[in-house]
Amino acid sequence: MKRLFFIAALALASSLTQAQTVTVNSEAKPNTDFSKYKTYVWASQVDSKLDPGLYFLNDLVLKKQIRDAVAFSMDGRGYKFNRQNPDLIVNFRVFDQPTTIKGYTGAGSDYFTPGEIQTLGDEQDIKVQPGTILINLVDTKTDQAIWTGLASGLTSDNGFDRQQGKIREAVNLIFNKYPYRADSY
Repeated sequence: MKRLFFIAALALASSLTQAQTVTVNSEAKPNTDFSKYKTYVWASQVDSKLDPGLYFLNDLVLKKQIRDAVAFSMDGRGYKFNRQNPDLIVNFRVFDQPTTIKGYTGAGSDYFTPGEIQTLGDEQDIKVQPGTILINLVDTKTDQAIWTGLASGLTSDNGFDRQQGKIREAVNLIFNKYPYRADSY
């Protein structure tokens, strides 16, 4: 019995020391009427297989996990996927190297494909750590980012933490900062 207790305590201590703190932030474009947004579509880089760029993690399994988690969060808030006439473009990136990005909320036009994102206001430098997921919602009529959320700290001893539960948790934490709904729930 003592041995079983000791093993359980050791496993708990080991998991606590390996646990990584996830930091979540978000920004909304000021004076935006979020009630007018009801539908979304994926940005072209989310739909494509590869994610070219110097600082981005290029892992198709991870990309699918994040896409599924983001879709679950959007659908759960009453948004409908619509390729024909969407209100929002949903884009995300995963950073596996430290970098500095420009923008009001860290979404600069120099790291997204042209036309998919523009800055929200006054530019500032934002340091992005390895193990960061950044999600942008872009108004399709204005090509302006209306909301950006990010979670950082998704690393383990082997680099980016690809555990499906950890990815879902991070995306959920990001969307906990998004208080808007497309339905009247």
